[in-house]
Amino acid sequence: MSLHMSNMSNRVNQTWEIVRKLNKQERLMLAKALLDSVVEPTLDEESDWEELSLTAFAADWDNPDDAIYDNWREHYGV
Repeated sequence: MSLHMSNMSNRVNQTWEIVRKLNKQERLMLAKALLDSVVEPTLDEESDWEELSLTAFAADWDNPDDAIYDNWREHYGV
């Protein structure tokens, strides 16, 4: 896959000339940083996932089948 430099702005072309001088590892690190800057989840998405996971955990933890363990000291004679 090659870039069509004629479609790029002058600023992007100048940046590309600098990037071409980087070694492969430096370009990979730059590519990852650029990608992360575009696709990084928002705080709202993270809090939504956290809320869903906590709700699922609570439902799994607090159920009638496990209620016997609520009084584990009495159950095990401690």
